[in-house]
Amino acid sequence: METPTFFKRHNANLTWRDATVGSLLLGAASGSRSQLGVAIVVARSDPSLPGIFRQPWTRRLLVAAAAGELVVDKLPRTPSRLEPAGLAGRLALGGLAAGLFARTRRQPWLPAAAIGAASAIVSAKIGHDVRARLAQQAPDPAVAVVEDALAFGLATAGASR
Repeated sequence: METPTFFKRHNANLTWRDATVGSLLLGAASGSRSQLGVAIVVARSDPSLPGIFRQPWTRRLLVAAAAGELVVDKLPRTPSRLEPAGLAGRLALGGLAAGLFARTRRQPWLPAAAIGAASAIVSAKIGHDVRARLAQQAPDPAVAVVEDALAFGLATAGASR
């Protein structure tokens, strides 16, 4: 299978599959925990990131926001991720995480951002439905902690591609 031209660029070591899989994983992580994908990519401090994302205060802020989301998610008054604001944030942050990832790999950001955004929406719906079903059998906070670990694993795996 030939590599699509939108992923053919400077880095011959990064294949089309790597770019796609990394974007999918980062988007999926963002669908579950919206800020985690961006925080993981930025925390890696890649020199090819845009200047604002290389600033120490930006990295600290994004990591703190992602950690805060892990706490807020467990609160009973936290709105559903499927509400319009929750979905919009996941779409935007999934796209941003994947776009930043592509930039660190010297790949075009637009296809990666589209893949990450789409993956975030699908992951948000699947994650919501699975969590609701599992919460019928186990305490919701315990299910949420497992979901946290899964989202962290997805983000780390995506950013490591």
